[in-house]
Amino acid sequence: MSILAPIMLPLWNRFGFIFARAAIWNYTRGRESEKMAFDALIMKAVTDELQDQLVGARVQHIYEPGGGEIMMQFYSRGSRPGLLISVDPRYARVHLTARRPQGKEKPSPFCMLLRKYLVGGRAAIFSNPPLERILEISFDPPEGMPPVKLIAEIMGRRSNIILVDQEGIILGAARTVSWDKNPKRAIMPGELYRPVPSQDKLNPLEMSREQFTARMRELLNGGKKPEKALLEAVDGINPLMAREMCFRIGSFDQAFDQYFFNLHDQVQELFNKTINGGLQPVMLPGKKIYAAAPLEHLAEEEQVKFERFNEMLDQFYSNLIREEREKQLREQLESAVEKRLARLNKKLKQQEEELAEAGDAPRLRLYGELLLTYRHQIPRGENSVTLPDLYEEGKMVTVPLDPSLPVSANAQRHFNRYQKAKKGQQKIKKQLQKTRSEIEYCRGLLYAIENSAETSLEEVRQEMTEAGYLREKGKPRRKIDAAPQPLKFTTSAGHTVLVGRNNRQNDYITFKAAARRDTWFHVRKLPGGHVVLKEAPFPPPEKDIEEAAFLAAYFSKGRDSSAVAVDYTEIRHVRRRPGGKPGFVFYENFQTVTTNPLDPALRKRFHLQ
Repeated sequence: MSILAPIMLPLWNRFGFIFARAAIWNYTRGRESEKMAFDALIMKAVTDELQDQLVGARVQHIYEPGGGEIMMQFYSRGSRPGLLISVDPRYARVHLTARRPQGKEKPSPFCMLLRKYLVGGRAAIFSNPPLERILEISFDPPEGMPPVKLIAEIMGRRSNIILVDQEGIILGAARTVSWDKNPKRAIMPGELYRPVPSQDKLNPLEMSREQFTARMRELLNGGKKPEKALLEAVDGINPLMAREMCFRIGSFDQAFDQYFFNLHDQVQELFNKTINGGLQPVMLPGKKIYAAAPLEHLAEEEQVKFERFNEMLDQFYSNLIREEREKQLREQLESAVEKRLARLNKKLKQQEEELAEAGDAPRLRLYGELLLTYRHQIPRGENSVTLPDLYEEGKMVTVPLDPSLPVSANAQRHFNRYQKAKKGQQKIKKQLQKTRSEIEYCRGLLYAIENSAETSLEEVRQEMTEAGYLREKGKPRRKIDAAPQPLKFTTSAGHTVLVGRNNRQNDYITFKAAARRDTWFHVRKLPGGHVVLKEAPFPPPEKDIEEAAFLAAYFSKGRDSSAVAVDYTEIRHVRRRPGGKPGFVFYENFQTVTTNPLDPALRKRFHLQ
């Protein structure tokens, strides 16, 4: 039961009740469950734009970018627009795209079927069954092939792409559905294509005020909220627009028919705009949603308007999918580093314990020396003996003995353990240094992963793969051969500042892009990017030092601190660590400056948040 039930139910009575607009929105704000709003309004607008732009366009090629996606490249009046159809349950949609055409090396049989029937043909008609999220494309076939129709059904997890002949017989589909799975509508080659069953809802363009009012009262009396009732009563509307329509009408009053009449007129006005082209596509980046018209109930949110629906959809899904891929890659890389870091910390603890044990080497040598010095005074068969310390007067030392061995053999045993501990101590110290260095490297990787975008993340992924932190599944990805793209800024004096966002970029700007007399910056004892101030003589002007040091602090783990120490020196005093990881360096002859990465003036100067 809703947490608002104790408040709402007493108000719900035969005389009706009024929901204040503010009360409704305190409850519904932030509950935008419909992140993907590809509804009948959107499909109608997209279809109309395709009819205007692509009729007569010739199909040049058909690609399969990924599972559940088909891209058709057309040739039309000197341009090569691409039409993307996706039946991915998360991103089901259809729109023109500026995306670069690309496909899998081994396309699916359905993709090959589309190439057979469509490549060389021309788009004749783009149509949309009323109030459906369905696009139908009729083609004038290439020579020697029969006419066909491509049907894109954009319905969430039930989305599909279907090719039918002129008799309506299914030739193939992206997803086949047998009679066993759907007794009402099989999607199989050889079956007759059956339209999507209509829902028992009112047609928003044909319903009367009386029909609408009666249906809404019936649903409200059943306990539905106004927006939910509207969603179930009217065909072709999605939850986001249902909420918008209710908001525009204002406070809800069940007692008077005028509320329902106003809501009826509001809905009809919205759908009439699909006929006369009056819809205005908008995208809300902060909410990660889009709509067929500006949303008054989210007026405080940024709403980016577009001239065309296809353009809006292409930008929205390109951004959304890129962010999703970035998120997945970031999580994959972080998980791999954190697992490695956990093993390294465990290894470090063991090595520190071994070093502590190896620290007993002087004591073992003392045991051997004591036994040899006092060998004539020690009886055989004892488990231990207490003897005066050779180096500290008045101190007694208890020496453990093996009763089965003579005194000389016990002494030799302690000397052997001493030699082993001494050598082990040196070896463990080297291993400890190596482990600590790798832990530092992992922390730097985590910082780079956290602060990298898509291209930079791919560079980190490649670095981790080469370092053995990741294993490639399936066919290895192509290595990034292009030069790294570090961030580039300009100081007030006009000098260039390069900032690395990962170890590959750090290595590049320090040892390839920089000259020996350029100035190198790095935060002290914190993960962060290498920063190189170019074109300025050393020592550079104070203003350049201030601005470059600020950038070094901002692009570091100390970004949220008010005071960060930054070291700087000439590039010629920076060198790679022998056998170290990329981006790991030693530097000397440095000076240190303290900067504030929170400085609002400098953030504004470099357009940083």
